[in-house]
Amino acid sequence: MKIKAALLLCLAAAAVFSLFGAYRSLHRGTGPLLPEELTARFVGLDDGAEYFLRDRDGYVAVFAGAREREPLRVTGIETKRLRAADKQLLRQGIPAADNGELLTLLEDLGS
Repeated sequence: MKIKAALLLCLAAAAVFSLFGAYRSLHRGTGPLLPEELTARFVGLDDGAEYFLRDRDGYVAVFAGAREREPLRVTGIETKRLRAADKQLLRQGIPAADNGELLTLLEDLGS
């Protein structure tokens, strides 16, 4: 009988820990939205960037500069299908130094 009670207690504890872990994964704290290593990749690149990627009506769009209002083109990459980190980066604007980097970024977002 003691073994059954101990097993039942272990199962209950495992269930509580699982529920707590699931809750935490759904309700993150107020910490940074993006990992530091992701944002660090783009720090200081705004000045020399030829292109910027941002969201435009639910799609990834290519802009000629950080302050441009009209995109050069809107891609077929739907932003709703992107990871949360990529969506956040698009809100801030992802700089691309040249056409080669632009193509690489578009390939990464489209895959």
